[in-house]
Amino acid sequence: MDPRPFVIFSWEHFLGLALSLGCGGALVLAMRWAASRRLDLAARWLLAAGCVGSELYLLAWWWWQGVSLRHVLPLHLCDLSMLLAPIALLAGSRLAYELVYFWGFGGAMQGLLTPNIEWGFPHARCICCFAAHGFIVASALYATVVMRQRPTPRSLLRAWLVANAYALLLIPANWAMGTNYMFLIEKPATPSLLDVMGPW
Repeated sequence: MDPRPFVIFSWEHFLGLALSLGCGGALVLAMRWAASRRLDLAARWLLAAGCVGSELYLLAWWWWQGVSLRHVLPLHLCDLSMLLAPIALLAGSRLAYELVYFWGFGGAMQGLLTPNIEWGFPHARCICCFAAHGFIVASALYATVVMRQRPTPRSLLRAWLVANAYALLLIPANWAMGTNYMFLIEKPATPSLLDVMGPW
C-alpha cells in the first residue's frame, strides 16, 4: 500500500506545526523560569541530541531506501543548522548561534510552513521533517530566551555573508553531482515561498 501524499495546510500539517513548535516553545518557557543549572544543561543536551539524531536518522533512512549518497548529504542550510545548533547550545559559539538564529527562523520555519515532503503522517519522512525543523527553531529560541544571546545587525551581515559564500561553493558542487542543495538549481517540487520569486 502506497503512503498517503502530504497535503499542505491540512489537519496533519497543522498538527505537525502544533507539536513541533508547541513542544519546543513549552521547553523554552519552562527553562526560562527554572533556576536549575542541571536542568538547563539537560535541556541543552536534549535539543542537541534531537538535532543530531534527526539528521542521522534521516541519513540512515535514505540509505535504507537505496538513495544515492550524493543526493542526501547534509548540505542544505537546515542540515547545517542541525549540526551547528549543538555547538551553539553546548559550546556557546557566537557564530554558530547567529547562523542557527537566522537560518533557523528564516529557513527552518519555512520548512515547517511549506514542508518539502511527499508523504503524510505516519510516514517516517513526515515525522522526521517536523521533528528536525522543530528542533532547529527550538534551539534558536532556547539560545535567545534562556541563554540570553542576542543577534545584532552585524550578526545579520555575518549570516548573510556565510550563506552566500556557501552558496558559491555549492553551485559547482551541485553541477558536478547533479544535485539541488539549497535549491540553487531549481525550485522544490512542493509549494514554498520560493514560488513567489521569479523563474530560476
